[in-house]
Amino acid sequence: SAVVYPEAVSEREADALVQDIQLRMKRRRYEKGHWDAVITHHKEIEMPLPSEVSIGGGGGGAHSLSDLSVAAINRIRHQLEEKYFGPEGRTKDRLPIQWIPCHGIDLKKEGQLTAHVDSVRYSGLIVAGLSLLSSSIMRLRPAAEYNNNDDGTAGKQHLYEPKASEAQDDRHVDLYLPPRSLYVLSGVSRYEYTHELLPDGSAFEMLSSAGGAADTIAVPRDRRISVIFRDAKEGH
Repeated sequence: SAVVYPEAVSEREADALVQDIQLRMKRRRYEKGHWDAVITHHKEIEMPLPSEVSIGGGGGGAHSLSDLSVAAINRIRHQLEEKYFGPEGRTKDRLPIQWIPCHGIDLKKEGQLTAHVDSVRYSGLIVAGLSLLSSSIMRLRPAAEYNNNDDGTAGKQHLYEPKASEAQDDRHVDLYLPPRSLYVLSGVSRYEYTHELLPDGSAFEMLSSAGGAADTIAVPRDRRISVIFRDAKEGH
C-alpha cells in the first residue's frame, strides 16, 4: 500500500507549484527544528485553494496560488479519490472526500525528515506527497510498537521511537522519489510503517526490467520541495 507514480505533474505544473510555494515562503526563515522533532532545516506553509479556508498555524501569506497550481492539485486529488476511495478503491468506499489544505515543505539539502507515522488525530486514510526539485529516497520501516492513540493527549503522538531491542532491526522498504513523482501511503504503510527521507548520496537498488541483477545507484538529494496531500478524518 506504498506506491510511487512517476511524472504525476507536467514540467510546467511543477515550475508553477515551486514558484507559488517560494513566493508564499519568501518572508520565512528555515527552521532548525520542529516541535515534534521530526524535521529539521525546513520551511512549511499551508496551501489552501480559493475554495478552502486555512485551518491555522501554517498560513502562507497573501499570495494566491496560480491557476496552473490549483488545476494540478485538483487533478491529483481527483485521481486519488478515484483510486483509493471510489468503488475500486483499496481503502474504503467513502465519498465525497474532505481534503485538508495541502502543505508545502521546503527541505534544505542538510535537512532531515526522521522516522515517524503521521498523526491520525485529524488526517485520514492516506498520506501522499508530490516531490519537486530533487530526487530522494523514502525508507519505510515496520512500526510494530507504534502507539497510535487518538485522544490527542500526547504532544508527540505521531512519533515512533523504537525500543532498544528493535534498534538493530534493519527490515525496510525503500521508495525512489524522482522529481514530479507522487508517493501514496495507504493501509498498512500508512499506519504500521514509519517513513523517513535518507540523506544525500544514499544507495538505492534499481531493479532490472530484464530480470537481471539489481543496479545500485547513489541518489543525490539536494534541496527539495514537496506538496503533501491528506484526506480529513471522518467527523472532522
